[in-house]
Amino acid sequence: MGFGDFLSKRMQKSIEKNMKKSTLNEENIKDTLKEIRLALLEADVNVEAVKQIVNKIKDKAAGGYIQDGVNAHQQMVKIVHEELTEILGKINIPLDVSKKPTVIMMVGLQGSGKTTSAAKLAYHLTKKEKKKVLMVGLDIYRPGAIEQLVQLGQKINVEVFEKQKQNPLITAKQALEYARDNNFDVIILDTAGRLQIDPVLMDELNNLRKLTYPSETLLVVDAMIGQEIINVTNEFNNKLKLNGVIVTKLDGDARGGATLSISYMTKLPIKFIGEGESINALSAFHPKRIADRLMGMGDIETLFERAVENIGWIVQSKKAMTRMFMGQFDLEDLKNQLAQVAKVGSLSKIMKMLPANKISESQIEDAQRKLAVFSILMDSMTLKERRDPRVLKALSRKNRIIKGSGRTEKEFNELINSFEKGKKQVLEMTKMLKSGRMPNFSKNGLKF
Repeated sequence: MGFGDFLSKRMQKSIEKNMKKSTLNEENIKDTLKEIRLALLEADVNVEAVKQIVNKIKDKAAGGYIQDGVNAHQQMVKIVHEELTEILGKINIPLDVSKKPTVIMMVGLQGSGKTTSAAKLAYHLTKKEKKKVLMVGLDIYRPGAIEQLVQLGQKINVEVFEKQKQNPLITAKQALEYARDNNFDVIILDTAGRLQIDPVLMDELNNLRKLTYPSETLLVVDAMIGQEIINVTNEFNNKLKLNGVIVTKLDGDARGGATLSISYMTKLPIKFIGEGESINALSAFHPKRIADRLMGMGDIETLFERAVENIGWIVQSKKAMTRMFMGQFDLEDLKNQLAQVAKVGSLSKIMKMLPANKISESQIEDAQRKLAVFSILMDSMTLKERRDPRVLKALSRKNRIIKGSGRTEKEFNELINSFEKGKKQVLEMTKMLKSGRMPNFSKNGLKF
């Protein structure tokens, strides 16, 4: 569970519990703020940032800010949402890639995910902004660093400029000339990291900065280092005049709340956040959207953006829906749908982007496991079997699929039963819609 899940549940629970009355009063404001303060501190949000959030919420809740006709719960959610957005940095600050070639210098400590983030950023700029990107390997100290960058470049089809153990300043100068000669839009410099900040590192980075004049100097920090994230950011900023921060591993630590404090404590914007290991798991940081998630409002904007990026999902979904309502939906359609959804994100991440999601983490994880098993079983079927599931009644086919997939008979039966049940429900719903009646949707599925 990431810090967003931890905070979201704690704050929503405290507001729901204390805001049952129709209006805000001194007592329910005090109780709510006490629990919000505790939730923020337990999530490792900086003490000064917590004070700022709590005091502003208190002033607005107790002052003339209250709107007539809006109940206590809605008012408190609105106030807390506004203050979280404020503390997170108010608005998204995009990268400045107007200059050609734009130089982006990636800096950070070893283990922060700097090299991986350089590749993720290159992928982002290539796919989303249609830029021609050159990555430059300048970390000659960490064993395998340049090889790692080359492998990542091959994976995302982005060229890597490297000269192995050559002086990084000479390599950077040659890379700039190469980029200009070959019409690259963006150059991403993957600089050397250290286990800790030292004068030698800073001197090298400063010399690189003076040589390359980067439009963006981005610090990559690991969300899991807690409050130290503020000290590291300040030290790099004092020496290098940073333009922003990329926070990695934000999905892996319930106490990653120090991330909430970065903009407030350092006055630097968070430009991107890493929420997974896949190459597309780098998202532009939008304070309002993060506040939406924390307050249980979902994040439809990000979900829509990811769907558009994976346009195949939209196309496949449209085709699948047409076949579904015509009664032609089969296991091949289901297999394709699951593959397209996986490109957008895990089921858990998608569900968290939906507003008013009341499904528990354990239920989502259980569903995720089942879908993974279903995919394995369908991979062991022939195209004919997926297109015409009726043939799966043959015992020989069933046994072959179970053996080939390494799954159990129970799991096979669950796949077939779930598929048939869903198909039947859709057909019933189609009949009702054609007759002018509306089906009754419930948490247990469709009831007629």
